[in-house]
Amino acid sequence: MYDRPRAGVPRATPESRSAGMVEVRVRDKAQLQQALADAVRTVGDAAERYGTGIMITDVGDGCYVVRAHPAVPYGLVREQPGMA
Repeated sequence: MYDRPRAGVPRATPESRSAGMVEVRVRDKAQLQQALADAVRTVGDAAERYGTGIMITDVGDGCYVVRAHPAVPYGLVREQPGMA
């Protein structure tokens, strides 16, 4: 259902896929910036492939979701305030 290619978009092979979303959990605030930077690098390939930016969402209790998001212009990283 979600794996159907759209017109004009090449289908990704398992070898070329990258995570479009990563959940980051930290207990120590000192680790936060490095953990988010690592997650942005991980999601960056998917964002580039689909021409989107990256959204970082604070979902509370040291948990963040980093994902390629169509509402963010290509090449940008946007932080969304906490939803909790």
